[in-house]
Amino acid sequence: MVIRKPGFMGSIIWSDEAQFKLNGTVNRHNCVYWGEENPHITIEKAVNLPGVNVWCGLSSRGLIGPFRFEGTVTGINYLTMLADSIFPTIRALYCNDEFYFQQDGAPPHYHRDVRAYLDQNLSGQWIGRRGPEI
Repeated sequence: MVIRKPGFMGSIIWSDEAQFKLNGTVNRHNCVYWGEENPHITIEKAVNLPGVNVWCGLSSRGLIGPFRFEGTVTGINYLTMLADSIFPTIRALYCNDEFYFQQDGAPPHYHRDVRAYLDQNLSGQWIGRRGPEI
């Protein structure tokens, strides 16, 4: 059952991570470009370049973050980032106001401990893979 609430869309905190390589490229694995014709272009790129992973949230109240991850984003370091940095910032921004936390289905977000933390701390107010029905 979907609950219809006035202002619901404005209470969502949209979140995602991006990977920035130190040579100036950005991982655009989620970007799709459409065209009338196949351009038959091959783009060569170096692999295993050093880079940084960054999390950011966006809501009707503004930008949350960015927060930088050391190394690869895993379920464990994502959970640490949620508990130590992301949620304290969100709670300061929203105080006692209702909000919904959105995350995509990336493997770190789907980690059992991450979902348990969200269930415990957001009580049905998070949107994501295997999340509560809203």
